[in-house]
Amino acid sequence: MSSTGSVRFVLDHDVDAAVGSMLRRRGHDAWSASDAGLATASDDELTVYAHDQRAVLLTHDREFSQRRRTNVIGRHVWLRCLDTDAVKLLEEHLDEIVSTAFTRDDMWVRVSNEGIETSSVWT
Repeated sequence: MSSTGSVRFVLDHDVDAAVGSMLRRRGHDAWSASDAGLATASDDELTVYAHDQRAVLLTHDREFSQRRRTNVIGRHVWLRCLDTDAVKLLEEHLDEIVSTAFTRDDMWVRVSNEGIETSSVWT
């Protein structure tokens, strides 16, 4: 996180561009995997890329997120909602996500209508 409080976000292939637009309106850096030239990158390649960029990786991908929860690497946010609800849900929880995601170098966060859940352990 920069001294101004802005956070860098990388959007997985399955995250709608409207999420990136909202994040940029809120003062954060946000770009898609495709913008980074990683349109065909694997989940693990995106994890490494986001970590190298000191960015939070946003995804809707359940399998990817479950693997990252048990093997926390970098900062990973699982949007556990419909694409159409992602902007609203993320915006509602953004301040908490930003403060939570930077409590550790490796942090997993699940965002849903029930709130957020976090993990930072390997199992």
